[in-house]
Parts: sequence; structure tokens; C-alpha cells
Amino acid sequence: MFVINQPPTEHDRDHRLRASLSAPNPAQHEAVFRERFGVKDVLSGFGMTEVGIPIWGRIGHAAPNAAGWAQEDRFEICIADPETDVPVPAGQVGEILVRPKMPLGFMAGYLNVPAKTAEAWRNLWFHTGDAGTRDAQELITFVDRINDCIRRRGENISATEVEVVVGQLPGIHEVAAYAVPAQGAGGEDEVMLALVPSNGAVLDMAEIFRQASAQLPRFAKPRYLRQMDSLPKTATGKIQRAVLRQQGSAGAYDTEAAPAR
Repeated sequence: MFVINQPPTEHDRDHRLRASLSAPNPAQHEAVFRERFGVKDVLSGFGMTEVGIPIWGRIGHAAPNAAGWAQEDRFEICIADPETDVPVPAGQVGEILVRPKMPLGFMAGYLNVPAKTAEAWRNLWFHTGDAGTRDAQELITFVDRINDCIRRRGENISATEVEVVVGQLPGIHEVAAYAVPAQGAGGEDEVMLALVPSNGAVLDMAEIFRQASAQLPRFAKPRYLRQMDSLPKTATGKIQRAVLRQQGSAGAYDTEAAPAR
């Protein structure tokens, strides 16, 4: 984003860069690197400190929005139900599980917390805590952190995907999507949005809901919306969804209680 946000100049293609890797790799970012900067191969990947980088993009195989393919000579990847560790069908969201095929490729364990190490390694798979999918061509896509996924109407919803859609609507400066408990729905969630307006404006929640609903799947439509002056963030700029979840939905605009327009 730092590079993309720089003003275009006549020097944008004055380089010898032939490939780049970024994670995540949204389609709109990849298009900028290809078209504006002339980078032939724009790849993505997936990794974490504990396991290294077990998933890589491939030169000559564009896969915007996806992480890539398993590095099968060194790692084994499974997309599994986070509750049971049973593999899920192709295209279904599950937790990304990893284990090495070679020695010395992983961490030895979490320092002085053996219980956490055992929990992360249950059933002989390392549990990344990240949600993802794998399609029929074995292409793996990172969806979200498991704790940030929203379970609604039997579907796993990526908070990030909802934020991308809503964040592009007029008058929206920042947005955070997160789960709040659904009443009487068997422990499932409702989608809630915390919205920071551009230039301190007062947001028309009904209009935002209408525009967002036109672009989101039926099961991902928000139930609650709340305007905020700013979003709670960590020192590194990450949205603190746990703080937002603690605030609940009290006083928020309820799209199911609002009068029809």
C-alpha cells in the first residue's frame, strides 16, 4: 500500500524488477504492480514464524487474491474443520493445518509454555489459527484469522472481505466487521460494522446497508451498524476486534428493526 499510494511518475517503470511477492495479494493491488509498474510476475504466499513459508505462488501462474500452492517437497497442508480436525471438501472454509516433511523445518516449541505447544500440535498437525480454502486445482486462499471469521446462516464469513466491500463505499474512511451473538440462532453470529466516516460526516446507515447488500452475498449482509469517531487499534495499527466485540450491539442501527425505505 505504501508503494501503490505514491503519486504516479514517469519513473514508475525505471527498474529491473521482474517478480514480487506480497501477502496478502488483492487483485486490485496485483493489477497496479502489473499495469503501472510493469512487474511481470506478482505472487503471494502464506507463512508464520512457527512454520516458515509452506505456501508459495508460482512464476507464470497469476492467482490474485490467493496465497498459492503447498510447497509439497517440504510441507504437508490440510484444510480442516477447526473443531474436529477432519478435512473439509474442496472450496469449503477450514483451518490451515501444516506439518513438515523434512527435519529442522519448524520451531521446536513455544518457550516455557509446553501446554500451548501441545495444543497447537494436537492430532500431529500444527494449527495455524488461520482460515482458508483449497480448490480443485490445489490453490489455497487465506480467508481470515479463525477468531475473526463470522459464522452466520451456516456460512463462514471473512471479516476482511466484508470490509473491502464496505470500505469502498462513498463517505467511508474506515470500517471494521466483526461478530456479535445472534439471539435465538443456535449460537451463531450476526455481522456488525463499526464505521468511521470521511471528514466527520453523519452516515446514512440505511443507505450504507442498501449499497453493501447489493455487493455482498445474502448470508454476509450486516445486521448492525455503528458510527464511531475512530477504531480501537494496537500499537502496530491492527484493528482490535475483541474490543469492539465487547461493546456488543447496544445502541447500534439494527437493519431488521429499521422501517422499510
